[in-house]
Amino acid sequence: MAAVSQAEVSVLDEPGSPKARRSARSDLELIENVDQALQVLSGKWKVHLLFFMARGVRRHSRLLECLPGASKKVMTDSLRALERDGIVVRRVFAEVPVRVEYSLTPLGWSMSEPLIALSEWGKAHADEVVGARQAATATAA
Repeated sequence: MAAVSQAEVSVLDEPGSPKARRSARSDLELIENVDQALQVLSGKWKVHLLFFMARGVRRHSRLLECLPGASKKVMTDSLRALERDGIVVRRVFAEVPVRVEYSLTPLGWSMSEPLIALSEWGKAHADEVVGARQAATATAA
């Protein structure tokens, strides 16, 4: 029989059992970890910026061109937040005019695998999600 991870145990254990209570605490830790990761990514343009930087787009002006509808201020705020969280590094070149480039840190690169996994999940389950939304809208009407 395959070993069951702690993340699975709370779902499988009898409610109220000591093992289920221990697992529920473990689940809360897992949820807290997910919340921390989502806080890093929260914001309309942060995920977009990470993908563009992973593809080699680094200049401030080029990043802005990749985000139709984004204001310069909102994009700059997003980049600063990513920099604050250690995901992005900002380099200023002493040129005229000043050139600013952004790149992913090793921590930022480590975020690419989970983002690809989320993308794959979204693609694999898009029809199911659309169907569920349509069903919910139909029953609500």
